[in-house]
Amino acid sequence: MKLPALSENRPLRLGSLMLLYAAQGAPEGLLYIAIPAWFASQGISAEAIGGYIAIILLPWSFKLFNGVLMDRFTWLPMGRKRPWLILAQLMLVGSLVWFACLAEPTPALTWFAAIGFAVNFAGAFQDVAIDGMAIDLLDETERASANGLMWGGKTLGTAGFAFLTGVLISDEGHALAAIATAAFVGLVMLLPLFLRERSGEKLLPWTPGRAAAITRERQLTRWWPLLRDVAGAMAKPASLALGAGILVAFAAYGLKTAFSPTLAVQEIGWDRSVFTNRDATADLVGGLFGIFVSGWLADRIGPMKALGGALLGMAFLNGAAVFMWQSGGFYFAYLLAYSILFVLMSVCTYAIAMGQSRGTVAATQFSIFMALLNLGTSFGASRLELARGLGGYEAAFGACALLSLFAVGAYVLSVRLDGGRTPSTVLRDQEMRL
Repeated sequence: MKLPALSENRPLRLGSLMLLYAAQGAPEGLLYIAIPAWFASQGISAEAIGGYIAIILLPWSFKLFNGVLMDRFTWLPMGRKRPWLILAQLMLVGSLVWFACLAEPTPALTWFAAIGFAVNFAGAFQDVAIDGMAIDLLDETERASANGLMWGGKTLGTAGFAFLTGVLISDEGHALAAIATAAFVGLVMLLPLFLRERSGEKLLPWTPGRAAAITRERQLTRWWPLLRDVAGAMAKPASLALGAGILVAFAAYGLKTAFSPTLAVQEIGWDRSVFTNRDATADLVGGLFGIFVSGWLADRIGPMKALGGALLGMAFLNGAAVFMWQSGGFYFAYLLAYSILFVLMSVCTYAIAMGQSRGTVAATQFSIFMALLNLGTSFGASRLELARGLGGYEAAFGACALLSLFAVGAYVLSVRLDGGRTPSTVLRDQEMRL
């Protein structure tokens, strides 16, 4: 039976994007939550865990090159991004199986970081392919709600696999946890295998079909126009300000991600399984908020207002944590509130970045913004030793609060430099023209 193309069926399009993002979040639950908590329970230092997280996050900073490569080369008869997405998911499954072959962490921490780097290298290609497909297929009216579903799906994938892999590591070891994650990613890979981007395209290389006319029009076939247009788009003051805001906002997230396992396990005294369960619960709450509330809220009050509220809330939350983090009850509440605010911040950041990514290089420009997002996360994680050296965990929380405040100013400046254009104002302009 021939299934409808993603461009023709809105529920199928949005549902597929959400599930693909869930498959992107699943390895993060393993690598960012379950494995660091396991390391902490083995007595590995906060600085060593922060170094591991900084290393495995680095491939996400290469998304600039991934985006340029995908915009320049593809096989159009199967769609602009679908061939890359299938290849990336195959690489992701293979690297997770490789991760399962590692020994215990104490003598092999370097290998955990190296193969975690490989998993995220494949994940970064998958992410750019999904984002490029979303930019090509989503209407302007769908972007806020679609980003809520996508980020919600990713957060639910992270939460579910943080919990599942945490239990599997306790009962069976990390190998089975990695294999279970690989199996889920392989199952979700059935979506790009059986769903075309646009009607009339090839399902597989040996099946009938041809490239859609709109796909041929959008595809750049020479390097110089691509590089010139990307450089011109990113040199605009609005793009520079938005890039700075993204970099700083997610540096705070990276710093928090690095110190959270050791703070909970080694300082507050939570058992490793308690931390993974509570962190997974927080991600679950954030994921449900992303699916059911964040997109609606961003549409209701505007992405910029929602983003500013999220960042100010994160600044206040981290400021309170400077004085109260030693309390286990407070820290669990912190994790829950932080997850909700972080999802809202991320959804609005995606919507604003999509709104500023225009023209034939929109996918590449958006991938640059997302590369800055992940570069900021990696940089923030690598600064944990510096922050703790200035004043322990209190200084780390204080740095997170200040970074969030600085990000508010950068985001507001970017929208003003862009002529006040946000996804909601673009939509209103379209409605007025109609």
